[in-house]
Amino acid sequence: QEVEKTMLRRLIYYGMVDFYDGLVFLAMARKTNDIKWALKAGKALSKLESFAQNGKANCEHKLLLLQAEMKSFLGENDDAFGKYESAIAVAGENGFIHEQAIANERTGDFFRKKR
Repeated sequence: QEVEKTMLRRLIYYGMVDFYDGLVFLAMARKTNDIKWALKAGKALSKLESFAQNGKANCEHKLLLLQAEMKSFLGENDDAFGKYESAIAVAGENGFIHEQAIANERTGDFFRKKR
């Protein structure tokens, strides 16, 4: 029974920890210019890619937003903008309005920094 409870908890957090870790790691990478944070974000992105393969409706928008943030961090602004747009749309289509709001906020910050 204990194993079942542990496995159930993991399913509940399916990709969420890596998503939020990735956002935090990229924010730290921007703030400190320390490559260790970008490397940690890359690992979180890789983990989220595997989650998205198994649970596309639950994780695709998270993956797209992390990809957008990484592209923005790397200065690939055209690619970043496309990923931001996709993250917003997919989150809305799949009913993740709270994460759609995060994607909108991150997109706004992306444009603010471009000025």
